[in-house]
Amino acid sequence: MHLATEVGERISAAAAADTAASGNPRWSQLRVRYVFDTDCLDGARIPLTWWTDAPNFGDLLGPWLVGRMTGSAVQAAKGSRPHFVTVGSIIGRSTAESVVWGSGSFGSERNSAFHPKARYTAVRGPLTRSRLMDLGMDCPEVYGDPALLAPMYFAPEVPVTHRIGVIVRHSENRWRQLDLGDGVTLIDFSTEDVDGTIRQILACEQILSSSLHGLVIADAYDIPNAWLASDRSLGGSRPNGGEYKYLDYFASVEKLRRPVTVELWNGMTAGDLENQVGFDDRPTRWDPEPLLDACPFMVRLEA
Repeated sequence: MHLATEVGERISAAAAADTAASGNPRWSQLRVRYVFDTDCLDGARIPLTWWTDAPNFGDLLGPWLVGRMTGSAVQAAKGSRPHFVTVGSIIGRSTAESVVWGSGSFGSERNSAFHPKARYTAVRGPLTRSRLMDLGMDCPEVYGDPALLAPMYFAPEVPVTHRIGVIVRHSENRWRQLDLGDGVTLIDFSTEDVDGTIRQILACEQILSSSLHGLVIADAYDIPNAWLASDRSLGGSRPNGGEYKYLDYFASVEKLRRPVTVELWNGMTAGDLENQVGFDDRPTRWDPEPLLDACPFMVRLEA
């Protein structure tokens, strides 16, 4: 078993056991309208596909969120049995037995990566849907990265301790070694601690992120944010598919952003960053209910 597979199953079990309600009244009212469909269990667990190459925050959001939503742990899916595909650019890992909900494309996959017999209930954004439609596959016009639902199931009270959090991806080794200055904290996404990482983000007034899911989580919790360009010459690492997945997500929430190129250095302060970066505090324009209604393992209760 891959390490990330074992970690994902363990994280989902811990998330499922945490039944604390969201602290946000709007989310709490919505949360009680949806319940887990226990017919989706395979034995005692929910069969799920997630990115298992290496443990990191964004890839573990899938099992973490499903555990919190359902109160049940997940198990790594077997492609020959019915299963779910959720958070991340993992739509290319679907099979004939997959039900896809909120996943996205890198934009660089071969057409053969999209399985024609998979069932697509929602995708991350309109660019992913366009690829499916071009291949003659049915996909409703329902968008959203499921990680946007995080505050519906996890809303801890966290004191703000930093003006800026700088999120770096697991592959950005040079940036991960930085010792930043006053008012700035480095948030390393090469971690399996999903709860703790969200708390780190919530402890910041603003977020600068090279990771898509850093921006998604910041949007979900209404934290002003900016997209850090992954410039190799400055220590970044170009993601698979380049800008495609970011633009796919931005279109889904009607909040277009452009990457900002910043040279990060040891001792860099919040003031140094604010002189170079404009943090976007616009709200997203996105309705969570269509995504929840499309969730294949949850059932909406009648009013």
